[in-house]
This record gives sequence, structure tokens and C-alpha cells, in this order.
Amino acid sequence: MENKLAVIEIDQLYILIKKAVSEIVSEMVRPEQTKDLLNFKETCEYLGIHPSTLNKWKAENKIPFKRLGKRIFFERLEILNSLKDSDYNKFKKLTYD
Repeated sequence: MENKLAVIEIDQLYILIKKAVSEIVSEMVRPEQTKDLLNFKETCEYLGIHPSTLNKWKAENKIPFKRLGKRIFFERLEILNSLKDSDYNKFKKLTYD
């Protein structure tokens, strides 16, 4: 097999890299794993809190989260477990939908 060097535009390279990364990420996170993963906005809506509150809880390690690249996700069950005994439960009733 002969190695060849191809010259491509930066935009084309960006598209190729983005596609490759997207394929790898989709293999890492299967749909059955994501049904209980919430993004930042969904977590705020689920808990009925302001985004600044969620940021504060993240910084204080009151709520566990996972990073996938630059994106942050929260697992519904971990949210419930971490906040179960906190002051949050005094004014909100968390349920597993």
C-alpha cells in the first residue's frame, strides 16, 4: 500500500474531525444509557432551580456530574441520592419519573 499525502482545506478537515469525534462519542454513550442522563438545562427544570443554583451545587460537590468533552451531564438517580438528605428535600419532593 502506498502512502499518499492529501491537501485539504481547513474547513474540510474540521468537518472530518467533527464527524469522527461524533461517531466515537455515539459509540461511547449508547441510547439506553442516556435515558436517565440530563443535560444542564434539563437538570435545572427537573429540580425546579435556577442555573446559578446548580452551578453552586456543582462547585460545592453537592451534586455529582459527568463530563463528556465540554458537555456536562447529571444522572437522575445520582441526583436523587445526593439530594435525598439535604435541605433541598425540605421544600421540594423529588421523584423518579
